[in-house]
Amino acid sequence: MFLHAKHAATHYKTIILVADDTDVLIISLQLSRTIDSQLFIRRGTKVRVRMIDVGKLAAVLGSGVCSALPGLHAWSGCDTVSALASQGKIKALKLVQANDLYLQAFTDLGSSWNVPTDVFNSIQAFTCQLYARNTKIVGANSLRYHMFCAKKGQIKSGQLPPCEDSLMQHTLRANYQAAIWRRSLENLPDVPAPSAGHGWVLDDGGSLKIRWMAGLPAPDVVLNLISCTCRRTCRPSDCSCILNGLKCTVVCKLQGCSNMVQDDAIVAQDANDSDGDSDD
Repeated sequence: MFLHAKHAATHYKTIILVADDTDVLIISLQLSRTIDSQLFIRRGTKVRVRMIDVGKLAAVLGSGVCSALPGLHAWSGCDTVSALASQGKIKALKLVQANDLYLQAFTDLGSSWNVPTDVFNSIQAFTCQLYARNTKIVGANSLRYHMFCAKKGQIKSGQLPPCEDSLMQHTLRANYQAAIWRRSLENLPDVPAPSAGHGWVLDDGGSLKIRWMAGLPAPDVVLNLISCTCRRTCRPSDCSCILNGLKCTVVCKLQGCSNMVQDDAIVAQDANDSDGDSDD
């Protein structure tokens, strides 16, 4: 679409893009100074049409924000990248507008196919302020710990920021999508496979799956201590074990649920203990 728009701009003073997709608006704002024509976006239905003057909107936002929008839009949630729970785009945009470091980080996001360490560190600090506006903490893992302790453990996982591992995978996916958008004017962009270290993996059937984490969610000794408080049944919508991708264990309140782990070694040991008691 934008490649054709740039070509049409050599012959026409006004270009109208017909699209209701937010992605098109975001890319238009970033490219508003590159396409040498007055750019409009036509949205709505036959009976209710809205024309957006991309140039005027870009002037209001400023060139810095427009350059950061592809990275911010991808990172805060789009068609291919998930959004963080309860963290909206307006809140994220206001935070970026108020901090030059964050503005630069999202401007750099998608500039290359890799995420530089300094960019990720800035985005990690941005994430911390997104969840705790006045915090001085700049590490996602540290903030998760402090928020958990402040609530004495009475906090849902969706209220906590993602851990550093998950945040990195999320940022890799956002960087990949933003990199594609930033190459909208290239005829044949050289795009690597999303499974080549960009936050996705291929399953055994060859289907693309999200790589939520590169490592384990916690050490095995900790995972064995996690428990739920379900009373009648463990359901995916309520059970903290299922929500975190874990099996229920003997320390959970409800025993014998469908999500219960069966440890053959423990069963065998119990059987041996019983035999030994009978002999006595």
